[in-house]
Amino acid sequence: MSTRAKLGGICLLSYAIGVLLSPYFLPTDFLTVNVAPLFIDKLLLSAQHISINSDDALNNEENDVVELELPPMKYEAPYKQIIGDDDDPFHGVDIVLHRNGEPDPCMRQQQQQQSQLDGDASSFTLLEKMLERMGVITVDNSDDEAAPSTASNKESMSPLSQSILRSTEQFAKPLSFDSKYDLDATLTHAFATNTQSIFSNAQSSCGPTWEQDPTKPHYLDQVNENYNLLSSYSSLLKYCDMGIDRTPIQPDHNNLVRLAQVKSLPCTFHTREGLRVTSLSMLVELAREVKSDEGECEVGDNNEESDQQTCTSGNDSGDNARKELHLYAVSAGRVFMFAPKHVGEVFELPHVKGPQGLPVSLEVMSLTPRVFDIYNFFNRDESAAIVDKALKETSETHKMKRSSTGASGYNLNSKRTSENGFDTHGKEAQIVKRRCMDILGFDEYEESLTDGLQVLRYNKTTGYFPHLDWIDDPRKKEEHNFDSAGIGSNRFATILLYMSDLEAGDGGETLFSHGWPAGQAEEEHVQLDDAIDALRASGDVEGILKRDSWEEKMVANCRSRLAVRPHSSRAVLFYSQHPDGSVDQSSLHGGCPVITDQPKWAANLWAWNSIRGGFPGSPKNEHVVEKNRAANKSPENDQQKHATFINDKSDESMRHAQLFFQDTFWGNYGFDDPPLGINTFKGHKWHVRVDGEVIKSFTIGRDKKQEFHI
Repeated sequence: MSTRAKLGGICLLSYAIGVLLSPYFLPTDFLTVNVAPLFIDKLLLSAQHISINSDDALNNEENDVVELELPPMKYEAPYKQIIGDDDDPFHGVDIVLHRNGEPDPCMRQQQQQQSQLDGDASSFTLLEKMLERMGVITVDNSDDEAAPSTASNKESMSPLSQSILRSTEQFAKPLSFDSKYDLDATLTHAFATNTQSIFSNAQSSCGPTWEQDPTKPHYLDQVNENYNLLSSYSSLLKYCDMGIDRTPIQPDHNNLVRLAQVKSLPCTFHTREGLRVTSLSMLVELAREVKSDEGECEVGDNNEESDQQTCTSGNDSGDNARKELHLYAVSAGRVFMFAPKHVGEVFELPHVKGPQGLPVSLEVMSLTPRVFDIYNFFNRDESAAIVDKALKETSETHKMKRSSTGASGYNLNSKRTSENGFDTHGKEAQIVKRRCMDILGFDEYEESLTDGLQVLRYNKTTGYFPHLDWIDDPRKKEEHNFDSAGIGSNRFATILLYMSDLEAGDGGETLFSHGWPAGQAEEEHVQLDDAIDALRASGDVEGILKRDSWEEKMVANCRSRLAVRPHSSRAVLFYSQHPDGSVDQSSLHGGCPVITDQPKWAANLWAWNSIRGGFPGSPKNEHVVEKNRAANKSPENDQQKHATFINDKSDESMRHAQLFFQDTFWGNYGFDDPPLGINTFKGHKWHVRVDGEVIKSFTIGRDKKQEFHI
């Protein structure tokens, strides 16, 4: 071969390698966006099979095979330490992506794309065809065993591994596979960008679920227009980053890692059961679990998927059968919600630890509204302790008294006749609250996303008219911003705990007035007038409830609509919001009047989609804040106080002090311990103990911020 031909071949190979490596040194340009995706994946896998024709080989009528070794990617070594060198756990596993709260996938890894990326050496990329046609290279496909396929070459990387590693190269900051924030950004980049994505050839409906205001275009549209990246980034990015007007600020917002190039916020990723994927090791374990799962299900446009997370896809069988790993993408600043497909579906939650180690699970009671029975959530001992604590509470804000309603103040309502109190710091209440947040998909407990545990007592004839737990402030009169469809925070989920047994016909059910009994055919639905006639004919409320009262109508509805009957240690979950933060009007519910002498005891925890009022960082209606500031007025609903407990280290007897809320241990308070900052309420009593003896006590006063010293 002539010197000119050799130089030409070397130049072309250098060009190819330069294009491959250019993203590491320069911003993505036209070539890497539009040309590189055509050959980058194949070139990586086929590099070891490229042979160059030399003059000596041509003269001797022999070919010397020269191995082309590309430099390892920056994170390849730590990545392989986690996944293992022998067998990539993502081989044979297809990623199936869902939007938060949706049972049907919005994007599925294509098997054809998977096969090509796994190293089908018979498929040439545009670059290889060009180089071979020019006589510069040949691609060695003669030895089938040498082809780097999933089945024959365990050392080759799966498409997902390649995609993750190429994505990590785009970030300027150092990344860690043990950081959930780094992993969120890497996976979003790997799933959403065409140059890195395993979904690049897939049909996708993973875009935003909300109506875009044409007068306020998404900022990603402007970024793409300015930098010519429109064809490079999928609509999944707009779903992950809802924009500044739709992204609530969570307590860990400043820890989020923005994507390379466009600087958008990433999604978080959860399993069907709500377990957040927080590390590469966890993702590896999930892949191994689905590969070891024996269950199979047919997949396809016309086939209903199984309830299980793992399916065998295609018509393969045995060791070559592909498996599916279903991940649920949650927009930045949003919270996970379960995605039920049918009534009776069960969600096993092995990551949630119930009392006595019993397995916790959910069973779908209704799709609209979304209501779930929770099994093995709490027990009678915890129930009794919570009730006892509520009865002993003495502070004005937390003791048992007539229930009130409204976003601010203490407002009595003739259609809420129950009694309630709050337990925010009791030992059992704290245990139950953390268990609630585990069930709801939070990987870390955050006090600012929960209310106190509200304890309820319904005596004979008392109930609560149907209402929403979502707090409505349509005119934005409150300082707190309740607009959860925007950047505000509101109650998004309620977990109800029942603490007493009521028989059928005793009343006291929780009524979902937009739902119907599970399994009831439409023609069997009983309308309100007929239900009232049947109730009066039974005589069950004769002499107990007035005719035509709201209480009588509720009892009739409770016997015809979706209603949950209390029994001790039963728990129920329902949602007050849709996944995008908008209110779910179908979650209207109420407490049916009790028509027996046996009182109904219950409790509930409200979980918020973002920081609730009274905590630092909670969203505000700034116009109300300015108005109240000008009038020197504090908001009526902001009753929470922040107390700081400081040990001045001046009293030797306090060297090993401990702080208790009433009888509940809160934290060490000695010489070697930092000050304790606590959100509490007026009238709460805190005790300093040494060797179990109360040495000093503090009572929370009116001031917003208070300090206590020993």
